[in-house]
Formats: sequence, structure tokens, C-alpha cells
Amino acid sequence: MPSSTILLLDQDESSADRINAILTSAGYAADRTTDPDDLLQRAEQYRLVIVDVVRGPRGPQEICRAIRDDPRISGLSILCIAQSDDVEERVGLLEAGADDVMAKPFDGRELEARIEALMVRVRTRGTMAPLSLPGLGIVPGHRVIVVFSPKGGSGTTTMAVNTAVALSQRRAGTTALVDLDLHWGQAAMHLDLRPALTLAELSQDEQALAEPDLLRTYATEYGPGLAVFCAPRRPDQASLISASQVDRTIRGAATLFETVIVDGGSVYDERSLAAFALADTLCFPIYPEIAALKALTALLEVLTEQGHAGRTIYIINHLFAREMLKVSDIEHTLGARVDLELPYEPMIYLKAVNEGVPVVRGAPRSGPAERLTRLAEILGGTSPEPETRAPAPQRNGRLGGLLRRS
Repeated sequence: MPSSTILLLDQDESSADRINAILTSAGYAADRTTDPDDLLQRAEQYRLVIVDVVRGPRGPQEICRAIRDDPRISGLSILCIAQSDDVEERVGLLEAGADDVMAKPFDGRELEARIEALMVRVRTRGTMAPLSLPGLGIVPGHRVIVVFSPKGGSGTTTMAVNTAVALSQRRAGTTALVDLDLHWGQAAMHLDLRPALTLAELSQDEQALAEPDLLRTYATEYGPGLAVFCAPRRPDQASLISASQVDRTIRGAATLFETVIVDGGSVYDERSLAAFALADTLCFPIYPEIAALKALTALLEVLTEQGHAGRTIYIINHLFAREMLKVSDIEHTLGARVDLELPYEPMIYLKAVNEGVPVVRGAPRSGPAERLTRLAEILGGTSPEPETRAPAPQRNGRLGGLLRRS
């Protein structure tokens, strides 16, 4: 990178040295100034301005406004570094015109990733109009699959991660995984990823939510071509993400990738409803016990009332050493056939999670891997559907009676 790429405004020597060291290791070079007036005079030569420590009457917000008010440099990208994690400070900087804000203390990888995202924006600004995303039909043949269970611990993440990996192994670069378990998402851990950016940061970037090519920069790459949009690092960041942002994230991913797998977790709210509304396939892991079935049937009633018309796939995850409920009883309760069963193999799953290596890669010849690969084929449309059988009876078995009385 030429030295004229980035201009750093920083009046603190040690802070400037640290930022310069991070930029240098990432392949960037920055010029530094300590004078806001000097920055405004020279900014036209640069692609990006970083505003860090500024003391005196003209603070970071005033500098941002001055840049936006100057026709020569109003289109310049601005990254501000807030001196604390105070929400009001960060919001004030964004309202003053900053393109992005990060708070101290920060990890060098985060700074690098945010600069790269802004540089992508610089390269595309003025040449790319925001894409209109009226619906998933914008790209014929692309699909959105939501894996969800109203019962936590049913295996949604295991199924979402392994099917996404299996599909990406068949055709690299065609699959994305969105971890919508916003409070406690574990997809990154299952894949041994350390994301620089997550859905929390994406939710603050309106332009990336409107432009899929910018949205792509928020994905973490795994293995042979799987893009992973990771859940927030902390549970309190889940509140940053709205249903509208979930909608735009999934729509944008669906224009970039043939298959989008969404780990929907187990929380029913406006954000999960936004994902359901976009799904052409809903995949429900079934925890084989009565309370979990009661929750699932209640959810299915709601989705039926809302008119969901996509495919519904049911997977029994045998989490117990012995059969707690018969498959026939579960089918009677659901009024539908079970599409697939995952065998009881606790050590294989535990090993996969603890090592961060999905079952389909770490134990490809095992029974669970064979079943998960089969699930990927069903969800991805690369395998014939399960055999058509007579419809299951409608809740006239023992479990159906228990659920009605509950």
C-alpha cells in the first residue's frame, strides 16, 4: 500500500505507535498528524481517515462534521476510535458522520478487519448502486434453510454446522452459514474459528446490509469455501440486531450463495420469525421427550396459522442411550413422518465440539457423519427426497392425548 492510503489523526504517541504497528503488519502504511486543521487540509489525498485521540476545543465529532460539510472530502471514509465503550460516545460519532466506530480497548485483528471492510467500500463507492432485494427469487435456485428447535440442546448447531460443511465440501464457495443463536451462538466454536467481525458489527453497517458484496466482508472463511456469519461474542450484543437486519442479512447472503444455512437456535422472537419468513425449508431437530414435543407442536401450529408453505424436515436426534419415545409415537404426535434419525453416539459429538472439527470431517466414516451427510443431501437438494409413505395418523396415539391434556 502507498503511504498516501490512510491518514491518522492521533495526539497520543503510544496510541499512534500501536495503530501504526497494526497497520504495518496488515500491509498498510499511514501518515500521521496531530493537528485537526492539518488533517482537513490534507485529507483529499487519502482514502481513509482514522481519528483517535484528539484533545482541545475541536473534538472527533466536530472533525467528522467538518469533513462531511466540505465538498472536496465529504465522501472520505472515516473510522473513529472511541476512547471508551460508552454507547452515547459511539452513537454521537456515527451521527456526526463516521462510517465506523470501534471502542478501546480493541484487538488488532478487529482494527485490521474494519479497515479492510472500509477499503472495500472505498473501491466500490460510486461504482456500485445498492442492490434491490425484493425477495429470494432474485437468484433462481438459491435456497434458505433454517434449523430451529424450541428446545435448547436438541442439536441445531451440530446439524447446521455439519450440513453446511458437507455442502461446502461438494462445491466450495456456494454455501453460507448464519449463526442466528444471537445470545449463545456456538458455530464459531464448532468450527474452531476466531472471527474478527460478527453479526453485531454487521448490524451497525447499513451500507453492508444493503450491498451484498460489502456484506461478504463480515463473513469468516472456513475450510474449502464455507462463509460463516458468526453470532455476537457477548450475549448483551444480541440486542443490537433487529428483525429487519436479520432479514437483510439473510437476503444479502442468499444473493451471494446458492445455499444459506441458518442456525436459528431456540429463541422464538421477531428475529427468528424474520428467518422463518425467508426459509423455503425448515429443519426441526426433535428431542425425543414429551415436553420438547409439546413445544414443537405449539410452534408448528403458529407457523401453520402464519401460512408457512415451505418444506418441513423432521430429524430425531437420539440423545439418550435407550429409546425414550418410539418413532411411531413421535410421528403420531406430529401428524408427519420423520425424515431422518441421528444415532446415539455421545463421544463422537463431544470430541467434535471440544476439538472444533465437525463430525463430517473428523469422523467421516462414523454413523453420525453418514447421517449428517445424508441430511445435507436432503436439505441441499442433491439427493432424492425420502421415500413417500402414507400420511401419518393425526395425534390419535398416547402422546397426542398427553399433549392435548397439557
